[in-house]
Amino acid sequence: MVALPFRIRPAIILFGDSITQQGFGWEGGTGWVSLLSADYSRRADVLNRGFSGYNTRHALELLPRVIGSTPPNEGVLFATVFFGANDAALPGELQHVPMDEYGQNIETIVEHMRSSFASTSAATSTNDGADQNCDDNTNNEGDDNQIPPIILFTPPPVDADALFKEFGPEPDGKRKDGRTNEIAKEYGNCVKRIAANLNCPVLDVFEILGGDEGSQHYGQYLRDGLHLSPSGNQLVYEGLTNLISTNYPDLAPMIDGRGKYGSSGVPLEEQLWTE
Repeated sequence: MVALPFRIRPAIILFGDSITQQGFGWEGGTGWVSLLSADYSRRADVLNRGFSGYNTRHALELLPRVIGSTPPNEGVLFATVFFGANDAALPGELQHVPMDEYGQNIETIVEHMRSSFASTSAATSTNDGADQNCDDNTNNEGDDNQIPPIILFTPPPVDADALFKEFGPEPDGKRKDGRTNEIAKEYGNCVKRIAANLNCPVLDVFEILGGDEGSQHYGQYLRDGLHLSPSGNQLVYEGLTNLISTNYPDLAPMIDGRGKYGSSGVPLEEQLWTE
């Protein structure tokens, strides 16, 4: 591997499907990844590793090339895993992955990330969030090499009517729903069980977007019945940043002390211009 001719900051790794790939916005709109990147400007490098159309089977095949055995020299602050919208397609659909296999695949992704991140880390201990870290052994005070959090996202809700309106009927003219909101919720519940078993934090995107409140409510947060609209991206961004600031304040952007000399958080890189 060729060494990069510039310094890499601590990394934030976002691994997922099209909802991550499109996280910088769709057709000029705002995305949850772009909002996050703005927060960490001059603090960390946000690495978007989203792959449109991918399910967790695709992700496992791709995983060693996305998350190598040697993490960035400056370490990893945290990572997100956002798969399931495609896995939860109904049986018979090309992207469908049975729920049991889906859960096993998510576990494998987390274990691979933990193994990779174990050798070096930019994460620091936090009193409030240590017990939620993905590493079962990160409760040791003063352990600067703890494994960074791996945040699991649940799939978003599904608006089948909006999907039909977006993509139209089958070639025979009939309507065939390839996804349902009920199944999306079940896959989300699977993610939450996996997160509990692995001691990982979870961002419940289904709940954040109001998946139980009917499509007349959550439909506004989906641009086509599946992918996030600007307002949906905003809610996911707010949910993620609230999770980090609450449970991992040392991993949130430093706000006080002019962003450089504050009490906690990720500081601005290099000296301030006035120094």
